[in-house]
Amino acid sequence: MLDFLQWFRVKKNLSPGSLVYAGSPKDFTPTLRLLSYSKDTLREETVTLDQCANLAADQTHLLMLSGIHDADMVKHVGQCFSLHALLLEDAMNTGSRPKLERTEDGVFILLKDVCFNPAEEWVVLQEQVSLYLKDNVVLVMQEAEHGPWDGLVDRIRKGKGRLRSAGAPYLAVALIDALMDRHYALLGIMSLKAEEIEAELDVRQNEDLLKKLYRLRREATLLRNSVMPIKDCLVELKRSEDDLFGEEVLPFLQDVRDHAAQVAEATGTLNELLTGILELQISLAGMRMNNVMRLLTMVATIFIPLTFLAGIYGMNFEVMPEIGWKYGYPALLGVMALTAIGMVLYFKRKDWL
Repeated sequence: MLDFLQWFRVKKNLSPGSLVYAGSPKDFTPTLRLLSYSKDTLREETVTLDQCANLAADQTHLLMLSGIHDADMVKHVGQCFSLHALLLEDAMNTGSRPKLERTEDGVFILLKDVCFNPAEEWVVLQEQVSLYLKDNVVLVMQEAEHGPWDGLVDRIRKGKGRLRSAGAPYLAVALIDALMDRHYALLGIMSLKAEEIEAELDVRQNEDLLKKLYRLRREATLLRNSVMPIKDCLVELKRSEDDLFGEEVLPFLQDVRDHAAQVAEATGTLNELLTGILELQISLAGMRMNNVMRLLTMVATIFIPLTFLAGIYGMNFEVMPEIGWKYGYPALLGVMALTAIGMVLYFKRKDWL
């Protein structure tokens, strides 16, 4: 079942804004981690909901909620930042289309994290990720227990780059860029798999390879459907007329937007290539079948007159021309041979053979 259809199934008969999780079951307890930093200070800890209300104004704060399957946790985190219930509903709806929503004093972005599912071969796992940027705080709500932020958090800890001094808007851009890097990595793996399948199909065609090719094409199509809205979100964010992103951050936002556009184009290209490979294999299979049928048809056509001649001289009548002729048998074989050769030459002249 498609993700958004799963959402409508669990949301049936509930009012708008109801917080219902529609993703795959999770067996971990949601956690709330806070990373507060400035150019010279850094504090990292697991916090409670009460601690989210009073965050220092002179620091940048990255608040990460791991696990959106707990409706009460999501509701209370949303209340800390005055997020509308419909936005929280979207955050818990794992089938939501990536989108951008503006609030009075911030921006809410719904995105997807992607990777190959370790539990199921050839299946791309898409996890829900929501970002909310407000003042000096970036709130991240992610479906998975472990997000794609390890490299970015490590850079903050080590004080590398401009993260420690660039503020929350730059942090939000860096988080989105980390997601785009995950899309790049996934596309690289999918492209290699496609090349391997194509190389194997050039050697031999079998049912298992075609099934793998179809599954890969299916995942590429689903990936394209999630990447295109992300690109649109970043285009809209780049066109924003508010002052959330200063002049020093806009070039980095433009760079991430370009990455998203490139990922979207690459995903579409990969999908078209996989479709072309699949159609080529179907065409080749049809051509092989046609060649076999043509050969069998020609063999059968050649033997029709020979069978006719053999049938006539196998009727065993007492009075029959050439029945007592000494050379009757070799003469009949010669006629059959000439008939077969003549038909083969005719087929070659018509380019049927």
